[in-house]
Formats: sequence, C-alpha cells, structure tokens
Amino acid sequence: MRRLLGAGVAVALLVTVGMASAGTAVAAGDPTFYFSPVTDKVLMPGEGWAELGPSSTGGQGDGSADGTYVYVVSKKPLTDAGWSGGGAPAGLKVDLTESCAPKAGIAGVYLCNLNGWNNPFPQVSAASSAADGTTAYYGLVYVPRGASVTAGIKEAQTAGSKAIAPRRAHATVTVKSKAHVAQNTMRLSTPTLPAGGTVKHTVKLHAVDKGRLELGLTPAEGFRRWDDDSELKIAVVGADAAGATGAECSHSTGGIGYGGEIRCDIAKPGDYTVTYTLSAEAKAPAWKLTTTAVYEVYSFGTGNPEKASDFAIAGSIPVSERFRLVGRDAEGGLWDHRGTGKVAEPFTPVDPVGGTFDWNGYTALTRLGPVTIQGTGPGAVGRDKAGVLWFHPMSGDGSIYKDRIRVGSGWNLYDTLAGVSDVTGDKKADLLARDAAGGLWLYPGTGVDAKPFGSKVQVGRGWGVYDQLVGGVDLTADGKADLVTRDKSGGLWLYQGTGVAAKPFAGKKQVGSGWQIYNSIVAPGDLTSDGKADLVARDKAGNLWLYRGSGVAAKPYASRVKVAVLGTGFGGYNLLF
Repeated sequence: MRRLLGAGVAVALLVTVGMASAGTAVAAGDPTFYFSPVTDKVLMPGEGWAELGPSSTGGQGDGSADGTYVYVVSKKPLTDAGWSGGGAPAGLKVDLTESCAPKAGIAGVYLCNLNGWNNPFPQVSAASSAADGTTAYYGLVYVPRGASVTAGIKEAQTAGSKAIAPRRAHATVTVKSKAHVAQNTMRLSTPTLPAGGTVKHTVKLHAVDKGRLELGLTPAEGFRRWDDDSELKIAVVGADAAGATGAECSHSTGGIGYGGEIRCDIAKPGDYTVTYTLSAEAKAPAWKLTTTAVYEVYSFGTGNPEKASDFAIAGSIPVSERFRLVGRDAEGGLWDHRGTGKVAEPFTPVDPVGGTFDWNGYTALTRLGPVTIQGTGPGAVGRDKAGVLWFHPMSGDGSIYKDRIRVGSGWNLYDTLAGVSDVTGDKKADLLARDAAGGLWLYPGTGVDAKPFGSKVQVGRGWGVYDQLVGGVDLTADGKADLVTRDKSGGLWLYQGTGVAAKPFAGKKQVGSGWQIYNSIVAPGDLTSDGKADLVARDKAGNLWLYRGSGVAAKPYASRVKVAVLGTGFGGYNLLF
C-alpha cells in the first residue's frame, strides 16, 4: 500500500491563485486512490485554525495521485441541493493554502489541485467575536483528472445526505467558547506506586463535549528526565473507562515515554471513570512523577482543560543526579556540557547557554556547588573589574542561571573565590575567599537570594601556597563537603570537611602529585551515577580527564580516563566551572 504525505505537510502559504498544472494522470474512476475521513473540528474564538484536509491518503496506482479536491463550506448541513447556505457563517474565515482557489460564482466552493504527493486543503479560523456554537459544515470529494469537476461539486454540496466513502467525506467546524469548554472537568487520584508492585490510578471525567482524554507521565519538579524506559522501569499495563457509553481507551505498550501514554476517545457527553494500572520493576528508582491529564476538545489551541497530580515510586534505590560542566569562551559566552551518567562518555554534545551577557566581564567566577541538568543548585557568583560581587541564582527550569543580583563592593581584595557548597552544616551554600596575604575567609551562606552571604569569618592562614581551590562536593562519603587544593609544585591535597562553621576543615592530607600538568580542575559532582563525587581536569593541550571518585579519604580518586571529545572539545575555554 502506498501512503502519501499527511495534510500538515502541505505548504501553509495563504494565497488565492489559480490551479497548478497537471501531473501524471490517474485514470478517471481509478478505485485505488483514497483518503482518510475528515474529522469534526472545534475552535476557540481568536485562537488557532482547522485544516480541512484528510490526515493521509493512499493507493496502489502507478505513482502519485492526480486530480482535484473539491471542498465545500456551508452555513447549513450538506443536504441542500440548492446550496442556499454556501459560505462560512459569521465569525469563521476560510483561508486557502497553496494549490487551492475559490470556484468563481459559487460561494463556499474551493478547488485544490492534487498533483504529485501534496495533500492540499483550506483552513478555517474563528474570530475573537465568533459566538459559542457557531457551526460550519464542510465536505470533500476527490475528482480524478479527466472526470467532471461540476459533478464533484454537486456531490460535495450534498455529501451530508450520503454515506462517507473512500473519496467522499463531510464533517463540521464548531466554535466553542473557553467558558463552555471549561465545563469539562477532571479529578485525578494518583496513589504511590510500590517498587515491584502495581497501582491503579483514576480520572473522574465530567464531559459536556466529545473529545479525547490524553494522560502522560513526566518527571515531577526537581527530578531529571530519565534516559529511557529501562532506567525508569515502570509501564502502563491496562486502561479502561466505565460510566456513560461512548468511551474507548488505549495505552502505549512497553515503558513510559513523555506523554500520551493513555488515550480515551469520548464520543458522547457524560460522566466517566477512567482507570489505568501502572507496574514497577523491583529495582525501579524512587522517582517522583507528574501525571498530566488533558481533555482535548479544541482541535488547536491552549484552552483545553488540564489537570496534574504527582505521585512517588516507593523504592529503595535513589534517583542518581546528573550534573553539568560549563565552559566560558573568549567572547564571553557560556557553553553547557550535560552529564550522562556514563563513564565512557560522561557529557552530551555541547550546547550554548544562550543570552547576550558577557561573562568575560568577571575577573573571578565560581559556582557555589554542583549544578544539575534540571538547572538546580546553589547558584554562582562573579566579581567584576570594579570589585563588585554578583550572585546568579539557578533557573530550576532546565536552563542554568537567572538574572544576576548585586551582592556588594570591595571584593578586589581577594585573589581567589571558591564555592564550596555547605561546609557549615546548615544546608546553605558557602563561599571561600583568599586575600593577597594568604588569609582564607569563609562567607557563610544565608539561602536568601537578595543577601546570599553572612559576615565573613577567617578560617585559615598561609593559603597562598595553593594555586587552585576546588570545593563543593563530598569526596569521603561522610555527608560533608570537602575541599581539594593544588600547590604550586603540583601536589594535590584533601581538606576533609567537618560541618562546623568555626573550623570547617580538618588537617590536610596529600592525595596526589604531578597535577601541575593541568590548567583547570573542577569538581562537578557525580558524573558516573555511582553515588560518588568525581573530578575533571584539563591539561594544557585541551584534553579533559575524568577522575572517578572512590568515597575513600586516603585515595579519593581512581586512575584518570580521557573524556571523549564532543563538539569543539574543551581547549577553547578560558574557564571551566
């Protein structure tokens, strides 16, 4: 069976031109060509449009179809041979796409050239002033090249009095106000799904219009997207509807995607209870999910009723976070490397962060802790050339930073700034600053964007021996953020966190040597989904190396692994953070 392109593929250029030239002929009366039935459309006043064409065509001919689509639009049902209602009713407008033109002298008749693989159609839109309940009746007949278009017009004008056929159809376009459609209501019940078990969820639907109920599952706020169904490990195993007659439900097979898992077509108004069953594998991670139900009455637009409800998967396996590494280029742009959780390829291909802000305006820039791929974390701070410190809160929406907030001036007295996450045990991200004399100062976090830090406290002297301070993660698996430093001879030192503000770090322990080969060291978080914080280091040739965390203080990292180069690599950045 040959399938042609769907209606949405036709070029949507609105014109009123003559018919295009004919192509390869299909014999008149050729029984192989057909189109899918057109469907009733519902429009919201002032928003969207309806495409009157069939969604698909098919046939077994010697090539593409050739002929004319005859479309008719009327204010009255298509049973009047006198065509007294020809044309769209007040509030509805017909626009023509390429290859369509009005039939001269006959209101509401449009001829569209079907030539090749196109599938042309008119569009109908509703003005903001269109009254609730306004209805246009439309029909479609296919006339093969060489057959009578005049006969096809007559057939289309009375299509409502005939059965729908493979090359003849009729339907309606109805205007329904947003207030009317809002009378369709839903109530969701989404109890917890136990790992290794099943649960029934329900939607109570009060339908005043026919439509389609669509239910989809997505990560709840604060949770990342899963890689695929093998990571989520839950599935829909059944769906049905009870109540008024006129409902037919189906569901996706296999695992969960990102929408449309359960569908119920509601043919008649009434009260329905849609029940669906979810199952979870025994090793399903403890995700929190959002069920979103949309009752699709409108064919196009934003006014369809929608409800959402969260539920948890009760399991003992935590959802592993994914973290990001951000690079700043010579033009002051930021580039985003999102973690994958995979050792062999820990980052996705690079993406620009976007925006026009010049990040090279900062002489010091550090994030306060790891940044997730959901755009959560404690944010970042940057110091400009005038010594003013600025705070960039996290977006929380999958991008990275929101607009900056001024913290204060006088920060040029420090030669190094290092975000260290929470080293005081109060669950608020802190900042370290080192002055020119080697004094180390702690600015405890407040958790308040408008004033992110409290008064400084000196926590060390003699820190001028280090050329890098790297913090923000727990390297020793004790639940406390640690600090790694590199001295000028390439020695790597671990300062284990105490969680006590007065003395945030224990005595130093050397954990490596030869690290002078790197010009950047970053602790982005757990990149390998093993629950242990990792380290990345860039050498002078621009290669990035992954040091997998061990969670053991004596040897916090395993041997290095070269990170696969994606996009333009890592050598073009003047800063990694």
